[in-house]
Amino acid sequence: MSTSPHGPRPEHHDEATLVVTGAQVMDRDGTFSPATVTVVGGTIVAVERGGTGVIGGPSGGAGHGDERVPGTFRHDVHSGGATLDDVQSDGARLGIGRGASDGGPSQGAADRRRSGTVRHLDASGRWLMPGVVDCHTHLGWTTFLPEDEDEDDDDRDEGGAGATAADHPMASDADRADAALLSRAAPGLAATLRAGVTSVRDAGGAASAIREALVAGRLVGPQMQTAVATITDELARDPAALRARVRSLVAEGADWIKVVATGGVMAPDGSEDESPFDERDLRAVVDEAAGLGVRVMVHAWGGDALTHSIAAGVASVEHGMFLTERQADVGAARGVVLVPTLAIYSEVAEMARRGELPERVRARASRVVEAHPRAVRRAVEAGMTVAMGSDFGTTDQHGRNLTEIDHLAAAGLGAAGALVAVTQAGARLLGRGSGVLEPGQVFDAVLLTSDPTDTAVLRDPRTVETVFLGGAAVS
Repeated sequence: MSTSPHGPRPEHHDEATLVVTGAQVMDRDGTFSPATVTVVGGTIVAVERGGTGVIGGPSGGAGHGDERVPGTFRHDVHSGGATLDDVQSDGARLGIGRGASDGGPSQGAADRRRSGTVRHLDASGRWLMPGVVDCHTHLGWTTFLPEDEDEDDDDRDEGGAGATAADHPMASDADRADAALLSRAAPGLAATLRAGVTSVRDAGGAASAIREALVAGRLVGPQMQTAVATITDELARDPAALRARVRSLVAEGADWIKVVATGGVMAPDGSEDESPFDERDLRAVVDEAAGLGVRVMVHAWGGDALTHSIAAGVASVEHGMFLTERQADVGAARGVVLVPTLAIYSEVAEMARRGELPERVRARASRVVEAHPRAVRRAVEAGMTVAMGSDFGTTDQHGRNLTEIDHLAAAGLGAAGALVAVTQAGARLLGRGSGVLEPGQVFDAVLLTSDPTDTAVLRDPRTVETVFLGGAAVS
């Protein structure tokens, strides 16, 4: 078995080969050029820039005497011709694009791997980029207001959503609760993956059971890391209690520790500059988390919350719309990542304008929308790493994550910078490889119908034609 950023994988020579030709392929600087990408067993083994021929990678995966067959977005198979639908159906058979009960490949898929099948995908007229990494989302949520989640669960219990093991008369309350949790999360997870997001960090609301269901193939969605829940102000100024809370969250399966250090959009005016946590508190959280092998992210709009978070050595600060030049300089020097979440505040401002939120939120949200791009520009000018976070948490929002890319480009990253932020910066933050389509990396990728260097096209989900997760096409 070989090891990848996504876990153990069979050796290259035991699995099928996919050769993608004709596409404009994203390079590490966020630009695109023609390239041939060869994938074996879900891992990239070769990328040939500027050529159209098939080449062998480190394991000699591509040869077999096959020839590329030209066509309009079609591919040929070693044993006969096929369409892209067949590539996607292979993904379904491998547990991608459906809620597989066992998550394993079918006998047919295994037979094709053993026989050395080579699939040629002619992606002429398309753009291929690495899978998008959303470092701040809420896939355990379906509504903007948390109390609505309980009502949804009640409706689901009364209406019935199909028989499962949790419906058995002997099922425990915990089983039923887990089933409701997974059922509620399933549509958002699937929509997020179909949108081109192949890795996520859930910033609170996704229990570790969701991550485990994804790993087992019981749910379809992106690779997930989760904070499970958040640390809030009731533990402020009590380092011992904060350390204990970190330990309990890790015991619940948290991959990250999230601290909410300032108010949010629904909080009273002025709370964006007030923090219940001092630097000692945050250092205690960071230190305890490090000892347990996890890192810390902090919700911080501005003020002392940002200053203390950066000084304490957190991995990332979330939102940061009132980031100062001094904070950006120190953040860059300390390697702290900014995850700004621009799109969500524009949407909240629009929700308030429509009367869906309290009137006091409207002015607050508008002020945030005005300040946020300035903070991103300060971060970029200081050399601070910026990664993508959608902060999406409603049924309507899940699946529109790539909207954030256009916001990042407009805020000062430009198109190439935004594309690097949503792939490489996010991958590095989450420890998901390089985020570059290069040999040795898992083939998590997105095939687009339009040129993403015009980032406005990414606001339309239809721009995403095919998503590859671990080398398998999502149907």
